[in-house]
Amino acid sequence: MRKPIAQRIKELEERRRSLQSRLDRQERAQTTRRKIVLGSFVLEHLAQDGDGDTGDQCDQCDLRQWLAAQLPAFLVRDADRALFADLLEECRMGQVHDVTDGNAQRSNGHHRHANGSQADVIGDKEP
Repeated sequence: MRKPIAQRIKELEERRRSLQSRLDRQERAQTTRRKIVLGSFVLEHLAQDGDGDTGDQCDQCDLRQWLAAQLPAFLVRDADRALFADLLEECRMGQVHDVTDGNAQRSNGHHRHANGSQADVIGDKEP
């Protein structure tokens, strides 16, 4: 004997909710993994000594400047600020170091790098 239609609909709706829940968990896990991998990539890039060509050094400088400018506004919780305090300090120190060690010179709102390329300054403040 077949189940009544109402019961079958109810079972199908339960199955749909179960599958939707599984899909949501998979998507959250994928999003979390993407964040971890991207964060790992950024941290690895920042940790490089700049042994590559001058373009890599400038990219690293630009990344440090961008992080120093953008990350503080993104970190709204005190615990998150504490977690990234060392990274932010390194980025700030990297900005000062990059400008004062001859790798970059400030000129008309731009940084002029040792290789002659220019990069826009983030914000109006001197790094």
